[in-house]
Amino acid sequence: MHDAVLDLARRAAVDPHFLAFALAEYAAREALDEAGLMAVLGATAEALASARLCRMPRPDPAGFRADVDRIAAKFGLNRDVLAKAARHGLVVADLRRAAAESPAEAAAFLAARDRAE
Repeated sequence: MHDAVLDLARRAAVDPHFLAFALAEYAAREALDEAGLMAVLGATAEALASARLCRMPRPDPAGFRADVDRIAAKFGLNRDVLAKAARHGLVVADLRRAAAESPAEAAAFLAARDRAE
């Protein structure tokens, strides 16, 4: 694997337009290191680096399913884990966008999520 691809994949982790963002957020939430993320996705280091450079799946249900299926098939990833990670990334990106646009609304939403049932 070229260092340039690995470097691009690392840099893409902060941009919510890339799958790298979702995978980084999911790994952090699940306390997974690189080896752990590769294990749950069933990925090689090369496949994971390449998958990270894919665009984030579309948020609409049909587009999301099609994009996740295509990425999982192309890189040999566990489809269910990839879908969970991508969905998590979409939610985190939406929360951060909302916080930037309206901090008070985002704080209220986060507080409601933290409430015990």
